[in-house]
Amino acid sequence: METSISPPGTSKQSAVRKPSPGSSLKDLCLVSKQGSIAEVESALALLKKSGGNIDGRNAFGLSALHLATWRNHLPIVRRLLDAGADPDARDGESGWSSLHRALHFGHLCIAGVLLQFGASLALEDTKGRTPVDLISCPVSQANGDFPDAVATEVFSWGSGTNYQLGTGNAHIQKLPCKVEALHGSYIKTVAASKFHSVAVSSNGELYTWGFGRGGRLGHPDIHSGQTTAVITPRQVTVGLGRKRVNAVAAAKHHTVIATELGELFTWGSNREGQLGYPSVDTQPTPRRVGSLKQRIISVAAANKHSAAVADTGEVFTWGCNKEGQLGYGTSNSASNCIPRMVEYLKGKVLRGVSAAKYHTIVLGADGEVFTWGHRLVTPRRVVVARCLKKGGNTNLKFHRMERLQVISVAAGTTHNTALTADGALFYWVSSDPDLKCQQIFSMCGRNIVNISAGKYWTAVATSTGDVFMWDAKKRKDETPIFTRVHGVKRATFVCVGETHMLVLSSIYHPEYPPKPKSQGLKSMLEWNGGTEELGEDILFDDVQPNSGLSGSSGEMSKGVPSLKSLCEKVAVEYLLEPKNSIQLLEIADSLEAKELKKHCEYPAGFSYSQPRLHFHSGSFFNYECFF
Repeated sequence: METSISPPGTSKQSAVRKPSPGSSLKDLCLVSKQGSIAEVESALALLKKSGGNIDGRNAFGLSALHLATWRNHLPIVRRLLDAGADPDARDGESGWSSLHRALHFGHLCIAGVLLQFGASLALEDTKGRTPVDLISCPVSQANGDFPDAVATEVFSWGSGTNYQLGTGNAHIQKLPCKVEALHGSYIKTVAASKFHSVAVSSNGELYTWGFGRGGRLGHPDIHSGQTTAVITPRQVTVGLGRKRVNAVAAAKHHTVIATELGELFTWGSNREGQLGYPSVDTQPTPRRVGSLKQRIISVAAANKHSAAVADTGEVFTWGCNKEGQLGYGTSNSASNCIPRMVEYLKGKVLRGVSAAKYHTIVLGADGEVFTWGHRLVTPRRVVVARCLKKGGNTNLKFHRMERLQVISVAAGTTHNTALTADGALFYWVSSDPDLKCQQIFSMCGRNIVNISAGKYWTAVATSTGDVFMWDAKKRKDETPIFTRVHGVKRATFVCVGETHMLVLSSIYHPEYPPKPKSQGLKSMLEWNGGTEELGEDILFDDVQPNSGLSGSSGEMSKGVPSLKSLCEKVAVEYLLEPKNSIQLLEIADSLEAKELKKHCEYPAGFSYSQPRLHFHSGSFFNYECFF
């Protein structure tokens, strides 16, 4: 039994004391928090004998059911409910019911039991939030006023020196924290830089926050000196009217956006001509780049230069060209304030662009990657090729697809990354004149769906909603080693600034297309044939095969899933193993969870006519481990 600090007066009393309603309630709260089911039974008997109230509160305003729900102990929760505990009883601090608490912590099985006992989904806490508002697990897709609007949460961490975190914290935040001001805004994309952050909602609203002197935030009162920072997200209204923002890029001193109609707007510092228009040193509010008539679909911004891709496939650059980062075929120290097409790539159909301090990268519609800068004044193709290694007498082929199709690129000051259609990750050193591109083998099997690169950090989001990060400052010349960022779930988009990170999480985690069969078990077996040169441990650490649930025809695959069906789905995907299938079978039977029951019977290898295990004192499964 784990050791914990108990509230004053909650310690076990002497056996010789006379029972009283107050002391017996304290005993029930204590064992609900850290005891066994047998101890709960004893405490309930004592409470009944003394005439106490099962819904009574301890010194912190919490009932026994609140504590058992927080603990994620299913048998104790069910026993308390059977004994008459009120599932809608609210705590004394925030007004949370047990269902509020279960959904906030992601205890879906507990939430299912509470709903069976009549817990209300409409009950509001002191801030007017229902239990569904506090969901921290994939439960439902919440649509806004626009077809692509999905309920999202924005998390930030890192340095808050310039209030770029959006949480009001001006210090270093070591763990991801939710940006509460954006709750309910249906954010679809975010951008981060050294001094500020930007977010765009599904209906095209633009929000900025951070240090605003110099005009980078787009709020006129910041530029006028009334204040120097916006500590929480604030909508940009001046200069845009009713225009809907479609793409955004944030740099150290300026911001670039493209509207839904393809219009280009910039604001902030223009000392190097990075705003795209002359005769202005600083622009405090969004201003259209009138010289660019093409419809813009993608934008990028770096310290002193900017870039944009038109729907015709052409790429335009402007700003500082000291390192050849504009791709004009020459380098000079003069400002180039008027957007100009990169002639070398004329005839290529480009679809994406990314920029860092001294260079620019573009992605073609055919998956080709080109880069320039770091004294390379004309675009040069980056070869993202199959990696053929030789181990003994066996050729080891890492990719079974006919061709590597790059679908995303990210430019970083130190390193650049490229993501292929099959979820493989590649990188090369930004200043390497040979542009030697290598695969990051440690991320094989992760099925990456989004990438971002900053000054030193590189971050990726996987199809399972996990975020991994690599800090190149600590390992500048070593093989990239990614570590998982704890505290983030259901991530769909990541953005790395210079000293902080932003992550976009969806309440409903989207189903990504399954990986090709050629990359399944067969390709894994091929890896084992000759990997002495690469090291066997680095290739498949923590790699888990994809679940086959996405193709099932049951309740879980039809429309917006119910809470019960998602409880079953999460349990099957993350919990079910042959060694615990009998325990899960017992739970599935008690909850009438048909889908979970069906999947439990297969690994168990028996029918329901056989004897089943039952819960006993102190025997329970900790569901919190997989959330």
